Amino acid sequence: MLSSLRRIKTTKLGLNLSASIILWLLLTMVGVLLFLAWEARLTAERQVSVEGDLIGSVAANACLQPLLENDYPTIRWRLEAMIQRLPDVVFCQVDSALPGSIGAEVSVGETSELMQWIEGDTTGLVVFFTPIVTDDVPPVIIVEVALGYSRARIDAALRSQIMTISVGIGSSFFIVALFLVYVVRRIIGRPLSDLDTQSARLAGGDLETPVHLDSQTEFGQLARTLESMRVQVSGQIQHLQELSQQLVRSSETQRMMFSELDHRVRNNLAGLSSLISLSRRGAVDVDSFADSISGRVHAMSVVHTLLSQEHWEPVNLAALIRLLVPPGGTGRLECSGPEDVLVPPSQATACGMVIQELMANSQKYGAWSQDGVVHVSWEQSEVDDEDRLVVRMKWHETGGPPVDLPFEPGTGTGLIEGFVTSELKGSVTFDFQPDGARHELEFRFSHHRA
Repeated sequence: MLSSLRRIKTTKLGLNLSASIILWLLLTMVGVLLFLAWEARLTAERQVSVEGDLIGSVAANACLQPLLENDYPTIRWRLEAMIQRLPDVVFCQVDSALPGSIGAEVSVGETSELMQWIEGDTTGLVVFFTPIVTDDVPPVIIVEVALGYSRARIDAALRSQIMTISVGIGSSFFIVALFLVYVVRRIIGRPLSDLDTQSARLAGGDLETPVHLDSQTEFGQLARTLESMRVQVSGQIQHLQELSQQLVRSSETQRMMFSELDHRVRNNLAGLSSLISLSRRGAVDVDSFADSISGRVHAMSVVHTLLSQEHWEPVNLAALIRLLVPPGGTGRLECSGPEDVLVPPSQATACGMVIQELMANSQKYGAWSQDGVVHVSWEQSEVDDEDRLVVRMKWHETGGPPVDLPFEPGTGTGLIEGFVTSELKGSVTFDFQPDGARHELEFRFSHHRA
């Protein structure tokens, strides 16, 4: 009996699982941040290169006519005005190749960097040369513009962007880690700790104190089994073998619970990784990537919070829609439909992601980009041949900007179609009218629990 009871002393298991989850999230976050830093560096280099060529061409063309007329004050005035509007540009030098010109005709910019450039020292500088040539064969260079950027200022701006992204992603990962740790400690850690204390007391020979755990889970069943052991041991020693077998069966139930929890955590992390990859492919810059991934992670967080509140029972569709409304919007949401439509836990995440993508599209391009209204209505009809509840939803937007036709589908619409057809076993029809979107969706919800 003592040997069997000691198996219950697994309080450290919940702590170890929490530490494993935090470590996994931390490693994932570090990997994501390193990738984003590398990608931001490449983007910054490309942006500076394109900007340098463009500004150099503008400066060269602006100075060409005054240079032909020997109007150097006008050249200086134009270059100084341009540099004042470009904080990263520290100097600009115009060098004429026309007959009779000697050295640089006009040099403007910050004194220290300009002197450094004139002395031939390019340390900490990024310099772009833009020539203007004739149409002769071979071409002849008329004017050459040297445009100097400060490497320190470019790096400072890049560090600021990386820091902002790091804070945002770090905060998201921190919230997810806290939520997962809370779930682990709430569902596993606390019942295990209570059971460990009471079983230790029972193993020490205390058969007078009842064993009690206020829980309807398998841990509560285990506590009731221990109480039955206490009563039977006090009167009938011969029942020890039967009680030991009950403990073995309860331990198997524990292992099944741990396996199920591990499965859910892995699915969540895999889904998060897929969303990051999908958002990166559809993003044009760092800001759009951050906006898209933030909205999608927010949708996952809302769904899982609602599932946790409902103890992984089906969640209310109307409540899910209202909770997914992004903060800070200027438009309105009008909902109509039966309040008793429930979404199974296995399909709640997919349903939430579809609604979030529709809301994100409205906020970017549709009614919610202005003071428009999104009308969402749904109805539940029949049960199909596979015993699934068919729910039809209509998404209608008014009061938004005119829709440019024909509409080109993007990453968001592809994500919606994938979730609807694969996870929700339904269909979607996108209809973009000039006065707003009019979509129709069909979901097929399973009755059984995930």
